[in-house]
Amino acid sequence: MGVQFFQNLPESLRAKWIFVGLVVVLCAIGNLPWHLDNYDQAKQAFVAYEIQNGGDIWFQHTPRGRTASKPPLAGWFSLPVYWASGSWDFAWRLPGFVCFLVLLGILMKEGERLLPGVGSTLAACAFGLNLLTPRIATLVRTDMMLTLWITICGWLILRKIRDGMPWRKGEQWAFFAAMTAALFTKGPILYAFLLPGMIAFALLATKPHRKLVWSGWWTWVLPLGLFLLWGVAGLLSNPEFYEEIVVREFFSRFDQDIRSHETRQPIWFYFPHLLHKFLPWSLLLLVIPALSKNVRTSLRQRPEALWLVCWALGGLLLMTFVPSKRVDRIFPVIPPFCLLFVAMVAACQCGKKIRLWCGMAMVAGGLFAGSYFLGIVWIGYKNQTNELVQFGHQAATLAAQHDQGRLEIVDGRDEGLAMYAGKLFAIHPNRALRFWKDAQIDALIIPERRLKDHELASVLPPPSLSTNIRPSTDRYFLFLRPEATENED
Repeated sequence: MGVQFFQNLPESLRAKWIFVGLVVVLCAIGNLPWHLDNYDQAKQAFVAYEIQNGGDIWFQHTPRGRTASKPPLAGWFSLPVYWASGSWDFAWRLPGFVCFLVLLGILMKEGERLLPGVGSTLAACAFGLNLLTPRIATLVRTDMMLTLWITICGWLILRKIRDGMPWRKGEQWAFFAAMTAALFTKGPILYAFLLPGMIAFALLATKPHRKLVWSGWWTWVLPLGLFLLWGVAGLLSNPEFYEEIVVREFFSRFDQDIRSHETRQPIWFYFPHLLHKFLPWSLLLLVIPALSKNVRTSLRQRPEALWLVCWALGGLLLMTFVPSKRVDRIFPVIPPFCLLFVAMVAACQCGKKIRLWCGMAMVAGGLFAGSYFLGIVWIGYKNQTNELVQFGHQAATLAAQHDQGRLEIVDGRDEGLAMYAGKLFAIHPNRALRFWKDAQIDALIIPERRLKDHELASVLPPPSLSTNIRPSTDRYFLFLRPEATENED
């Protein structure tokens, strides 16, 4: 009976929506409690925050005042959400979560075409029940949005290969729009995920299908031209743009000596990480073609399946040879791998055996991803990983209660703290000392390490509020001017 349960699970309509619901819930809660203290989230969050507070709409900065390293599209999407909700937490995270929902819908729709009755369920489970997607879905980063644009491009190519017809104007404009959006989300990295697969498909596919991967020169050249105009405008208007964006953000991906502080990773870095974080689907992607001759034949002879292989592996292999490596950078290969998995199941004429494997993978993926992210959320609330968020809000409230309650923050390791307290930029300790002596501020947030061997320590009163000591962050203190406290009393 247990075996029959797993065999019937992929075809069950009730199971489909239970698992889709689990995927959506895990992706919605995967980063709770919300904060900006890791994964460079503060840098991305600051794009919309700075524009809202009077910054330039085209070129922004980091919380430390350096030139922002990403184009502004993701920040632009956050602003209407903030205007509508008044919440930065939703404004920063909702665009990425909406991109996840759109991706989920695309994959389910295409999965159903590849394998009617089962494919949509398998595509949804593969996409959501792993250790990557729920983490990235509400992370304040550009990875999910970039993945959506790249997936739309790859999906449009897949559709053209399937119907065998030339590109229509509407499809070309959709491809152009996705290309432009990808460039203004994270720059030219999208080429690494599309071009290798397109070249490989053109070399391996039959002659009638080769030209179908190409949407037309203007759909590629025009988006790049618009992006280069943005880059030239940045070079002409900002003297730091070349060093911060061109050199540190682009060239450093190929020359790690530019970022000597980053850990150098071996060339095979992505393979074990992807095998682990995409379990159990990564194992099935390896096992099914190894055991089934039908699958191997299908991957060679069916143009749709061949494109999925070229698309997924082309991006993964090229990113493998880029020296600067981080696991989230290969997230755009996950959607084509999900569709490739469904295509393999469709081609595998193993009957009950393949349905048994898929059912077991669905349950294993649900237990694996579910227990992991629910545990992470529970530990996060238990250990108060959002402590700096609460501290920033409390400090801003206390400062606002005083007459002329101007608050400033001294720069620390945690770039999000200024935004938690409603400030734009942190300041240097010397400037804070001058402001305090001249009575220009009534409240000051400062990290403990900045107090050591600095004159500020001798002029400040006892702290009114402090954070706990944690190895991953600074300890912060809030100082209130004694005169302000007396006025309050």
